[in-house]
Amino acid sequence: MKWRGSSFRINYDLHRAGGLWVWIALLAFAWSSVYMNLGDTVYAKVMQTVSDFRQPWTDIPELPQPLQNPPVVIGEAFELADAAARKAGAEQGFAVLQPAAIWYNAGRGFYVYSARSDLDFQDKGGQLRVVIDAVSGAQKMLLLPSGQYNGNTITAWLAALHMANVFGMPYRIFVCLLGLTIVMLSVTGVVIWLKKRRPKTH
Repeated sequence: MKWRGSSFRINYDLHRAGGLWVWIALLAFAWSSVYMNLGDTVYAKVMQTVSDFRQPWTDIPELPQPLQNPPVVIGEAFELADAAARKAGAEQGFAVLQPAAIWYNAGRGFYVYSARSDLDFQDKGGQLRVVIDAVSGAQKMLLLPSGQYNGNTITAWLAALHMANVFGMPYRIFVCLLGLTIVMLSVTGVVIWLKKRRPKTH
């Protein structure tokens, strides 16, 4: 940084140095944004190409028609999924600590139950998931937060980092500062672009 240079040089150095200092964090936030917005298409195809990545909304096909009134109701699905998660924990050596949520996918006819376990690295919520068939009540998939599929482990970390749901308050402060850095990079980038658009005078 040449703080005694011209205003444009300071602007240019801020843009260049700012992007260099945080490029790894920016890459993580950019790719996690792809996951959150294009998770079923672009993200899934890339991750399935380079890693072992499993998701119910990509691995389980859509039904010919959405199943609006499933034979297995949500309360029953919750009980089945919770029991399946705890059985898997007893067999594989992890503990289910607390149920987090359950939701229904009518287009594919399954419930997704999530719970917090001692495999989680998030500060809150739960990343363990059990997928239950809404017709038969059978378990269709069990997805652990880490150590099962490398693509899922990477994705869980990306989501947690993006949402500032790890490492407590110090990381949340870092994410706040990163947001301000992105604003700075945007403003300095526009200034550089406008400068280059101006016709050169002789």
